[in-house]
Amino acid sequence: MIKKSLAIIAGGKSSRMNYNDKALLLYKEKTFIEHIINNGKSFDEIIVISNNKYLSYVLPVKVYRDIYLGNGPLSGIHSALINAKYDKVLCIACDMPLISERSLNTIGSIIGEYEVLVPKIKGKLQPLCSIYSKSLIPKIEKALIEEQNKLQAFIRTTNYKIIEDKDYEELNEKYFLNINTTKEYNDLLLLQD
Repeated sequence: MIKKSLAIIAGGKSSRMNYNDKALLLYKEKTFIEHIINNGKSFDEIIVISNNKYLSYVLPVKVYRDIYLGNGPLSGIHSALINAKYDKVLCIACDMPLISERSLNTIGSIIGEYEVLVPKIKGKLQPLCSIYSKSLIPKIEKALIEEQNKLQAFIRTTNYKIIEDKDYEELNEKYFLNINTTKEYNDLLLLQD
């Protein structure tokens, strides 16, 4: 077992998806969030951060709400760190249904001194598939109170470590596909044939 928590961040408004909850979109007969839960089974703890009460009735894991509402993904990461059992928490967006078990295990198994461990895929940081440390809670709270909600800007203020896709075959860009719009979802559905 990976002695870290996996937190699925599912608190967005899904405005670019016509307000359909992305966590509950179907792909290959399972919801996006079910795919991530299944592929995170090596983690000792899986939790979900969502303001949708319905999820707490239909998921086999604990669901927690944002503490600072309306502040984007940083508030979801904050709630994950507050509620997780372990010091290190792999926070992943609910709109990444293609993430593989091997990718999550690779990220979750890296040890070292860092406050944030962030994959860099094809030159782009992936802050919503990164590990955050509980030591960041006061710093995140300060950022949220001051409405400094930009995640990448926040990461740059931390002791962060980047892992490069070229160093790990499991960090292939296909696993890090974010589904944000109706068009992206329709394109994804074409892949399942």
